[in-house]
Parts: sequence; C-alpha cells; structure tokens
Amino acid sequence: MFVLANGLIAGLGLAAFLALGDGLFDTNTFPVLIDVSYVPGMENLPSIVELLIHLLISVIVAFFLMYFYPRERKARSVRYLLYWMLGFSIAFFPFSLLSQSAMSLTAFFIWVLGHLLYTGMLAIQVGRNR
Repeated sequence: MFVLANGLIAGLGLAAFLALGDGLFDTNTFPVLIDVSYVPGMENLPSIVELLIHLLISVIVAFFLMYFYPRERKARSVRYLLYWMLGFSIAFFPFSLLSQSAMSLTAFFIWVLGHLLYTGMLAIQVGRNR
C-alpha cells in the first residue's frame, strides 16, 4: 500500500508539474509523458486513460526505486538516485521522438526538473519509512 500511495502521489505531482511548465513556457512535456499512441492498439485513447496508464507506470517505477533503494551510506543513496535521474533524463529523447513532439532545451529542462521532483518525493518517503 505504501508503494501504491507514493507512486500515485509522485506520479500526479510529476504530471501537474509538467502541465504547469507547459502552460508557463509553451512546451509539450506533459503530452510526451502520457502519450501512448505509438503503442499498437492504443492510438486513440482519451487523455484521462493515458494519464491512468502513466500512473500505473509510476507505481511500478516507485516499487523498483523503493525496493532497490540502498540501506547503507548516504553517499550510495545519492548515487543511486542520480542513476535514476540519468535514466529519466535520457528517456526524454526517445519518448519525444515517439510522440512526435518538438524538442527544445526548455522542454528538456522542465522534464528533468519534474523528474527530479518525482525522484525527490519518493526518496523522502523512503527515508521516512526506514
């Protein structure tokens, strides 16, 4: 239940942050996050269904991030979280290409900040639970 709640909250926080960033800076990071139209059979799903799919993926990511979270030194935890951030940052490029969204430095920056928020939310909850 802990992973489910935190995965949903962090996923909603990420989606809200990206939507806010899109509104403020005229980027397309939120559609990149939820777009699944490149998956066969999911071409014309409503946005709310795409968001629910994103939240399901968020719970799965939260499970793995929390399950493998280092229990030892703080330096290992920081390095572990930086690896997750690197993966989230790299994911921007293939997902942008697949969703046929325009890439920009601003969009990439918003994507990275949003995923930093997501990772931070999960890390804080792991720290509180240990």
